[in-house]
Amino acid sequence: MAHRIYIYNIDSTSGEHYPNYLGEWNYVLPPLLIPLFGVNNKAKGTQLYADREQGIVLLRQFYNLLADEYQLHYKKAYYEPVNGLFTFLEALPYDKFSIDGTDVFHMKEEKHSVQVKEWVVEIQEQIKLYQLAIASQSLAPLQELLETFGYKTFLEALETDWINYGLGYWNEEAYKHNYTEIFEENNLKGLKDAKGNCIVPAIYNEIFEFIDGIAVIQKDNKFGYLNTQGTELVPPLYEEAFDAFKIYYGEIINYDYTFEQKVGTVSCNNIFGLLDITKNQLLIPIVYEELEHIFGDYFNAKKDNQYLFINHKNEQLIKEESETPFEFEGVELFFSKIKGSSKRKYFNANGVFIGEYVEDELQTLPHLFFYVKPNKGQKKTEIIQANGELLDTDIDQIITLSGYQSFAYRKAKKWFLFDTLNHKLCLAEFDIQKIKIDYLANFFQDVYIIETSLDKGVFDAKNDCWLLHPHTDYLKIEHLQKHYLSVHQKEGVHYWDGEINLLSPRYDYISEAINLETDKLFLYQNEELLCLNSKKEIRKVADEEIGKLYNRRYNLRGKDLAHFDQFYEQWKSNIGQDYFQYFDDDSLFQLGVDFFKANKTEEGIAVYKLGASRNHPEMMTELAIIYSNTEETLHANLPLAIDLYKKAATLGERNAWNNLGYHYQNGIGIEQNITKAIEAYSKAGELKNRLGWSNLGDLYYYGELVEQDYDKALEYYLKAQKLYQFNSDKITDIYFTQEDYKKVLPLLKKDREEEFSPIYYGLMYEQGLGGLKLNLKKAISYYENAMEINHYPHAVKQLLYHYRAASDLANEVLFNAWLHYAEVNEIEIDRELLGLEPPKKESFFKKIFKK
Repeated sequence: MAHRIYIYNIDSTSGEHYPNYLGEWNYVLPPLLIPLFGVNNKAKGTQLYADREQGIVLLRQFYNLLADEYQLHYKKAYYEPVNGLFTFLEALPYDKFSIDGTDVFHMKEEKHSVQVKEWVVEIQEQIKLYQLAIASQSLAPLQELLETFGYKTFLEALETDWINYGLGYWNEEAYKHNYTEIFEENNLKGLKDAKGNCIVPAIYNEIFEFIDGIAVIQKDNKFGYLNTQGTELVPPLYEEAFDAFKIYYGEIINYDYTFEQKVGTVSCNNIFGLLDITKNQLLIPIVYEELEHIFGDYFNAKKDNQYLFINHKNEQLIKEESETPFEFEGVELFFSKIKGSSKRKYFNANGVFIGEYVEDELQTLPHLFFYVKPNKGQKKTEIIQANGELLDTDIDQIITLSGYQSFAYRKAKKWFLFDTLNHKLCLAEFDIQKIKIDYLANFFQDVYIIETSLDKGVFDAKNDCWLLHPHTDYLKIEHLQKHYLSVHQKEGVHYWDGEINLLSPRYDYISEAINLETDKLFLYQNEELLCLNSKKEIRKVADEEIGKLYNRRYNLRGKDLAHFDQFYEQWKSNIGQDYFQYFDDDSLFQLGVDFFKANKTEEGIAVYKLGASRNHPEMMTELAIIYSNTEETLHANLPLAIDLYKKAATLGERNAWNNLGYHYQNGIGIEQNITKAIEAYSKAGELKNRLGWSNLGDLYYYGELVEQDYDKALEYYLKAQKLYQFNSDKITDIYFTQEDYKKVLPLLKKDREEEFSPIYYGLMYEQGLGGLKLNLKKAISYYENAMEINHYPHAVKQLLYHYRAASDLANEVLFNAWLHYAEVNEIEIDRELLGLEPPKKESFFKKIFKK
C-alpha cells in the first residue's frame, strides 16, 4: 500500500478549509517544492502548518535560481506550467498550508505528534540549504539532498513528464477550475464558491459531478450543461446528456493537435448526437442509435444495426459499414473485427482499406503508408501505400524516423529511399549500398548519408537534392556535433556545416570543442589548434588558453581526447619546462593539485611557487602547508610557511587564517599567542571556513588554553554546523551536561552510524530523561553497544550494577565478564554496592617483594 501525505489550504483564524485537497504525494515533500513549506512552519497535533504567502516568495526565489542555472526563462515548455503553478498558489484563498502526514506516520511506532515535530525540524534544516543556495546563487549546497530523492540534477526532476516543471504535483481539479460546492435547498441544487458565496441559486433538480470544469444539469426532467463559474452553457433541453469530454483534430504540431473542443453526447427519444458545449451547437445530428467516441474526433455511430466510422462533422470516413464497432490501433490505423477469425479489417485515417491482418502485424510509416512485418506465412516485409496498394515486397530491412516524410528500405542487397509526401522513389538511378542516419535526425529532417559502390555523399530526401555531392575521395562521412558532419579523406578531414551547406578546407583532425558554450569544433592543423566558434569564425587557440582547456579535457572522449592529449604534450615540448607560466591562475592551481595527486611533489611546488609570485592566495596557502610539514624535512621551512600564511590571510584566504590560528594556538614556528589564535580562527569563520568556528568551539569545549565555557563552545559549534561541519557528539555532550534533554534526543536520532549515541541512550533510558520512558533493558542494551564503540567506565559500572546478584536483571556470566573488564582496565568500582568482598590486603612482605 502506498503511504501518502496530503496538502490543504486553511484559514488559521477561522479554521475554514479550501474544499479540494491541493496535492497527494508519496511519503515526502518533493525537492522542487520544499521551499513552499519552509516559512513559519510549525507542528500542531498531527498536522504541519506553513505560511502560504512567504512560502510562495521563497519558492519563487528558488525557481528563479533554477531558471538562471538551466537557462529556462524564455522556454515556453518551462514558463507556461510554472506561471500556471504560481497563479494557482497565489489565488488560494487562505493564509496557511496544512500538511497531513498521518498515513505516513502509521509506518512507525513513535507517536504521531512526536513525528510531526521531528518533521518540522527536518524541513527547517533542509530550508537552510535552500536559503544558502539562493544566497550563493548556486545549486551546489542542495546536491547531496537532491540525490536522496533519486535525481542527479534538478533539471532531471523539472523535465520529468508527469512533474511538468512542478505543476504536475498538484491536483488538477484544484488548479484547472474554480472550485465550486454543490448545495441543496428545498430539494433543489445550486452552487457556492470556495468561500461559500452563492453563485447559482438552488434551481436544478440535479447538478452532477464537474468534469474538466463542466457538469451535467437536470431541470424538469431535461438536461443541459453548467460550468464552474455558474454559467449555463447549454440550457436543459435534452432528454439525456452525458459527461463532457474533449475531442482533438487538425494537423499535429509538436506532438499536439491543432484544435480541441469540449463536447457532450446528447439524446432525444433514445437517439444520439454530439453537441459542442461551449457554442451550444450540434456537431453530429441526433440520428444515431449509438454514438461512441473512439479517439481524436473519430466516432462509432450505429444506424440500422450497422456501425459507421464518422468524424465530428458527421462525415463518414470509412465507406464500408460493419457489424462490429470500429476500433483504433494507432493514430492513423483503425479496424473492425471479423467474426470467427483472428484477423481484422484495417483502414487508414482516410478510410482506405489496407487489408486483413492479425493484431500488431501492421506498422506505421509516414503519411498513411504502412509495412507488414514478417510472419509465419510471409518471411519478408511488404510496404503498403496510402491508397491501399502495394509499393514493394520481399523487403529485408526498413529505416523510418519520427518527423521524417521519407523512409529507407533494403531489398536484394540494395537500398532504396522513398518520399511518402510526393509518392516517389529518390535516387532511383543510383546503386545505393548503404544508408546511414547516425544522429542526423536530431538536427535535420529527411537527411541521409548515402554510400554507393563508387562514392559517398549527403542527400536531402525532402527537397530531393544532394547537400554534399558524392565524391570518390570521401572515405567516411559521420556525425560530428549538432549540424556538423566530418568528411574523411586519405590526406585529412573536412567538416560539413549543414546550416549553411558548406564544406570546409582540409585539416589534420577535427573534433568537438571542449568549451561548447563558446566553441563548436576543434580543428588541428600541423602543430596548431584552431577553433570554430558559434559565429562560424575560425581562430587560433592562444597559449594562455591551453591551461583551461587541459583542465576541462575530459569533456572529450576516445580518439578526440587522445588527439588533444597528443597536441598538449607537443605544445609542452615546444614551450619548454616552464610551459605552465602560460596557465591562468585557476588552471595553474588545478595543475598543482593534479601534480600532488600524482605524487609529483617537485612539479607541484614549482607550480605553487609561481602562483605565490602572482599573489594567488590559495596557492600561497597550499605552499605554506607543504613548508609547515616538519615531518617532511626535505621541504620544511616554518618561517617561510608562516610568512606565506600571513600574506595569504591579508588577501582574505580563509584556510590561511585557520592554519595561522593553529600555529598561534600551538606555538609552532611562531610564538604561542592564544589571543591571536582566537582572532585568526574568528577571521577564518567569518570567511566561511567551517574549521575556524569548529576550532574555536574546541578551545572553549576542552578549556586547555582558555577558561572552559560550554556556552561559547556551543555558539561556535552551531556556527560551524551552518557550514556543514558537524560536531554532534560534542554538542550532544553540552546539551546533556546542561540537562537540556529535549535538544539531545534529535541529535541522537541523527547519529545513524551510532558513533556516539548509545552511551546517551543508555543514560536516558536508565533515568527516563528527555521524554523517554524508563526502560532498564534498553539502557543495558545501549550500554553494551556503547562499549563496542569506546571505553566508557561509567557504562561498565552500570552494567555491573544491573547484572549483580541482587538485581532483578541478574546475570552471573555477564557480571563476571564485565568484572574482569573492570579489573583489567583498572576501573574503580564500589565492591560493597555490587555485593563483592573487599579486596584482600597484601602483607608488607609481599608488597616489597612484588615483581
